[in-house]
Parts: sequence; C-alpha cells; structure tokens
Amino acid sequence: MVLTIEEGFVKKEMYSVQDTVLPALKVMIAINKAYDMWLLTILILPLFISVFFVLFFKPLRPRKNVKLYVVLFILFLATFIIWDFYVHKEIIEEISNALNRL
Repeated sequence: MVLTIEEGFVKKEMYSVQDTVLPALKVMIAINKAYDMWLLTILILPLFISVFFVLFFKPLRPRKNVKLYVVLFILFLATFIIWDFYVHKEIIEEISNALNRL
C-alpha cells in the first residue's frame, strides 16, 4: 500500500511511503481522532461563548448567585481547555509515532 503524506501549510512537502496496510491504517486512525477532536472543540466553543454572553450581558444576567455562576463557568472553561490541550498532545504524539514507524 502506498501512503502519500503532505506536510506543511504554506510550504507543502509531499512524500510517499510504501508499507503494509496495518501501519497505514494506524496513521489514518490517529488522523481521524484528531479530526473528531477538532469537530468536538468547534461544537463546544459556541456553548462557552453563549454562556459568557448570558453571564455578562446586563439584561440576560441572572439576578441571584452571579458570582457562583461566573466561578462555575471559569472552572468548566479551564477544565475544558486543559483537557483539550492534553488530548491534542496525545493525538499528535500518536500520529508522530505512527509516522516514525513507517
């Protein structure tokens, strides 16, 4: 099986690797995980943005326990950001390990 790999965004570099099906599938599975994680991030960010506007836009702001809601919002946002970076780091390592094995 021939796997064609493109690297770079502005200056693209392409090369082809001849290998068996299993290592090529491991690379593709890792790339699909990264794509799914990117989609999940894109879907969750508007939720955080809308909650931010509800908390800080005067007519929509809840009247009671505003500080509690802000603290919970910051806690959830920080947790999501840390989790997202950690998962992306693991996926990047998985992709690089799979590419190095080719």
